[in-house]
Amino acid sequence: MKKVWAATAIALAATLGAVSANAAIKVGGESLMQSAPANGVPLFINGAGVVNLGGKMAAAVYLPQNTTSVSSIMTMPGSKSIRLTALAKMPAAGLAKALDAGVKKGVSAAQYASFKSAMDAFTKQLASVKEIPKGETVELLFEPSNGIVLMGPGSHIIPGTGNAELYQAMLRMLPAGVLSSTAIQKQNVS
Repeated sequence: MKKVWAATAIALAATLGAVSANAAIKVGGESLMQSAPANGVPLFINGAGVVNLGGKMAAAVYLPQNTTSVSSIMTMPGSKSIRLTALAKMPAAGLAKALDAGVKKGVSAAQYASFKSAMDAFTKQLASVKEIPKGETVELLFEPSNGIVLMGPGSHIIPGTGNAELYQAMLRMLPAGVLSSTAIQKQNVS
């Protein structure tokens, strides 16, 4: 009987461990996953919070490893992800406008001119979506070999465009707590 109880306890502990490894972090009432794979490589939530990008969104930054250094966030090698989850139904054009304005505000006119074709591609793709339903996520995934891949909502995907400098401009438009939060990082399961 002790062996049965021990086996049950071990199975329960393994189950609870698996559940906590996939547990979500609540931001603005929406559940955000602790990790997000990018081409088979795990990315871990580094920071999260509510932002207004054409509408209220739960935003999270995912990196290959946690850091509190803004410099490290910007220059860390490998894939990175910004996930934006709508907290209410919102027009996709509002998000496109907010991304464009945020990037434009954070860079020089010459830099913005070099980003213009990529920003136009994001705007066109988001305009084709029309609206982002509550709970739907738009992901801006930076892959060093592909540039920035815009995904969502649904099956709307734009292949890689832009470069690391444009992605850094997108990261800079996010509040500090979304870029990095030790409270959020502590919830990550190793």
